[in-house]
Amino acid sequence: MSPNFSFAESRFGQPLFSRRSGAWAFVLFSMLAVMATWTLYWLTPMISDDFNYANKGIAWTSIKQHYLQWSGRLVSDTLSSAMLNLAPGWLKATLNTAALLGLITVLTALGAQLAGRALRPSLLLLVFTLYWLVNPNLGQTTFWLVGAANYLWPNLFNFGFALAFVWYLQKGRPSVVTGLALCILGVLAGCSNENTGIISWGLLAYLSLRHYQRTGSLSPWHLVWLLCMGLGITVLVLAPGNQIRAEFFAHWYDQPLLWRIGEHFARRFPDAILRYWGVILVMLVWRFAAGPASSESARRAIWLLIGASLLANAILVLAPNIPKRALNGGLMYLLVALSIYAHDLLAQGQRAIPMRRSLLVTLGVCGTLWLVSSGLMLRSYLGTWEQDQVRRALLVDAHQHQRQHVALPKYYFLPTLRSRDRFDMHFNPKAMARYYGSKAVINEYAVHQYYDLETGAPPPAP
Repeated sequence: MSPNFSFAESRFGQPLFSRRSGAWAFVLFSMLAVMATWTLYWLTPMISDDFNYANKGIAWTSIKQHYLQWSGRLVSDTLSSAMLNLAPGWLKATLNTAALLGLITVLTALGAQLAGRALRPSLLLLVFTLYWLVNPNLGQTTFWLVGAANYLWPNLFNFGFALAFVWYLQKGRPSVVTGLALCILGVLAGCSNENTGIISWGLLAYLSLRHYQRTGSLSPWHLVWLLCMGLGITVLVLAPGNQIRAEFFAHWYDQPLLWRIGEHFARRFPDAILRYWGVILVMLVWRFAAGPASSESARRAIWLLIGASLLANAILVLAPNIPKRALNGGLMYLLVALSIYAHDLLAQGQRAIPMRRSLLVTLGVCGTLWLVSSGLMLRSYLGTWEQDQVRRALLVDAHQHQRQHVALPKYYFLPTLRSRDRFDMHFNPKAMARYYGSKAVINEYAVHQYYDLETGAPPPAP
């Protein structure tokens, strides 16, 4: 068990938690986190672009057409369609839960690796709660299936590849099987998401160069892995569909370049950085309570990751619009920076005592907020799951009676800690009708009250 719990001291010099109680606290919170995450995935209905990607399927012709006419995200788009067509509900929930927990583990372990320290289990809990509480759009990046395929899974590929890359950069050469497996992972990482793929490639290239300058050698595998990731980025960025989709945003691209740059850095960029205020606040508190990182290498790595977070949002100057879910990548780099900082401070001997106290307080605050957030989300998502049963019943009834028009009540959300804890509300009536095999015209109407199968669909809001 992590010493962060067992050696956290009170002002009288006695441990606040024994090893046993700290271990039980870690296990209990971990179980709650897994159960809450899996349940939320289970309760999230098919929504928004889920219907589009379910209709697309995984036939090569449809994948090729989508790549040529809409998006270069071959990995995310194919993963979305595969899960929607092949996985039952319990398996989708299980896979996405495993992806989220895997991402948290990778981010924390990457921080430990860059800090040159052993992984601290208690920091897994902190990174998990901060991911949940600070995420610019938790509902759309994590619990919406297509959103998870575009943000959660790509981050797992991206930072998982980075962790393996850094591990072998420091520990030695891999086996042939491992090397080839990482070639595949490198392509997946590069072909997953535009801004994080490019930034991570640049970071890994820089670390490789630094390693070569220090040691005078570099494994050929690392050059091959960089080439594989670069190949994935090329496939993603140069997709013909990207150019076609850009035509839908002519109002942005028709503006002068200098105006677009000014608009981005004057309005959109500051807003993006403020979305990470929770992580920034934690690191500032630690700085005043426990001091700076102990080594020059740790401080350099922290600033490198902070810079990567800034670059991940700066590069969005090329994007015509920035939904809040697109800011998710910048948060990942900050969480790695926080992990580096925490691992370094906790390994400073007697100087680590203030950090242990600060970490205990931080875990207490974040854990409490997470309990509130997850509890409200579970209640709200259960409500939308019940409402989805009403919507499905209306569609079945319309199909049985061959109705030409179907009016569905919109989802009514019970309160959540943050409005962006909810899933995406985009409505595509044609994709939904095609998915259900209906020829009816489907529309939605607003409601101002909760409903379920017992109360039935409410009338339209006045």
